[in-house]
Amino acid sequence: MHEEAAPLRSLLDRAAIDDLLTEFVHRLDERDFTGYAALFTEDAALRMPGAEHHGRAGLAEYVSADLGRYHRTHHLSTAHRIRIDGDHATSRSVMYAVHLRGADDPTDWWAVGGWYDNTYRRVGSGWLIHTVDITALWLGEGA
Repeated sequence: MHEEAAPLRSLLDRAAIDDLLTEFVHRLDERDFTGYAALFTEDAALRMPGAEHHGRAGLAEYVSADLGRYHRTHHLSTAHRIRIDGDHATSRSVMYAVHLRGADDPTDWWAVGGWYDNTYRRVGSGWLIHTVDITALWLGEGA
């Protein structure tokens, strides 16, 4: 790669991973669990406090069983700190997720805040999520 192209490549990679993180939370809240799973490598790992899943296979069903029981969810990933090293990357971002229990009472919810620590792999001309480690720092409830 030419010396002038390296900074541009880094910016494009960062933008692609930032977009991937945005899709990651939007697909959860849109209940597009199949689309969510498609953002991961075949040998991915999703680790949450007290639970984990390995592999893209079955990931959509796993997440659907966990989040599908809520009326709505609202996930945020922000303050993305992205580090790129060739065809591998890492990120740490602020995680905030609200889970609305039912349709009738918008004050009946629980929330969690903490960190998403992710790793990524370049696959073809794009990036996929390889691992997600969720660290909960606090929990809260409505009603």
